[in-house]
Amino acid sequence: MAGLILLVAIIAIFAIFLATTPPAASPAAPPAAPSQTPAATVKSASPVVELFVMSFCPFGTQAETAMEPVVNLLGSEAQISVRYIATVQGTTADSVSSLHGPAEAQEDLRQLCINKYYPGQFWPYLTAFIQNCYPKVQNATLLGACQGSTMQALGIDTQKIGTCATGGEGLGLLSADEQASSQYGVQASPTLIINGQPYDGDRTPEAYKEAICSHFETPPAECSVNLSAQAVTSTGGCG
Repeated sequence: MAGLILLVAIIAIFAIFLATTPPAASPAAPPAAPSQTPAATVKSASPVVELFVMSFCPFGTQAETAMEPVVNLLGSEAQISVRYIATVQGTTADSVSSLHGPAEAQEDLRQLCINKYYPGQFWPYLTAFIQNCYPKVQNATLLGACQGSTMQALGIDTQKIGTCATGGEGLGLLSADEQASSQYGVQASPTLIINGQPYDGDRTPEAYKEAICSHFETPPAECSVNLSAQAVTSTGGCG
């Protein structure tokens, strides 16, 4: 009889336990995946196109060569510029740090000054430099002679450009490019920014043209012109 009473008591206690114990929580649902919707293309009447390069970078010169026919086609419709990836550490030209050394920093400054004082000769100089002078970057004597003769052939005052490139004027221009590089988080040469948005596609004249034309509010008639879809050969790499 005592055993039966004990059994009934145990069953009663167990029933009370079940009634007061909360049910186990259901597993939490996994968080929803973040939206992968791409950013809308920023359009404008005249897209701002900024090609960031290092002047001695093989991929940078490849991009510049691909961009030249686009400039010839859309230069009056879009604002296309070359900007340089370097660090200004002081108040003299030799305080500029560039990945491929002091000679590259000096050429960055030279090209910026040519673009300021001879904007109509900038792309002809750039093309001639890439074709004729860039292969000589390992020989300072040959490189310097090529740079000078190229400027003279284009009617560019070498003394004026030299004064600009070695003084505060050139440093100011390069500092502006450094600030823009920092603003966009640019590190690699080349990096193409169109209306503040990075471009990540082929480095061909046609691909560059199509990318720029997609940023026009109303694409001009020139956007219907087909350019080369073949990439320029390059070797090496840049950080």
